[in-house]
Amino acid sequence: MPVVAGVVAAVLAAVLAGCSDGGAPAEPDPTASATAPSAVADATAPAGGLPDPCDLLSAADLEAASGVGFSDGVLAEDIATETQASCVWNAIDGPLPIVQVLVVAGADLAASQRESTEEWMGASTDVEVAGATDAYAVGEGTILGMQVDDVFVEVSYMSGDEGDLTAITADIAEVVAGNL
Repeated sequence: MPVVAGVVAAVLAAVLAGCSDGGAPAEPDPTASATAPSAVADATAPAGGLPDPCDLLSAADLEAASGVGFSDGVLAEDIATETQASCVWNAIDGPLPIVQVLVVAGADLAASQRESTEEWMGASTDVEVAGATDAYAVGEGTILGMQVDDVFVEVSYMSGDEGDLTAITADIAEVVAGNL
């Protein structure tokens, strides 16, 4: 599993741990809010000149895109390296939605990340994001990957809502791309 897919899968597993049966919509586990962020701690910006993903969005940006109030983003220290960093924002009034932005240093990673992501999430759909190239969405728009110059970015909008979330995720991704 690629690094990007592994990070998202870990957060999704924690959030969806409360699902009662495979056919019903995911009901968030009341402890999921504590589980997912347990891997998250206050930290300084990632080393090596990689942009701090927590600086790419604000809680106000997320509320404007989703209509939901969010707390400030928190850097996921346990996965931060010289070449990747992730930031997570939690909804103020509940365990969902959760937004995650992952940045990975490297030019032209979108095609390989798309291929890897499709292996575990199914077919992707091309998405237009101003400032990005090779942008795509999977999982009914819950995950959007894109190349922005020499940085691959993955934006995840995990929500208990049913239906396609591509429009919300793309709005968030556009803010991220504009801030890189």
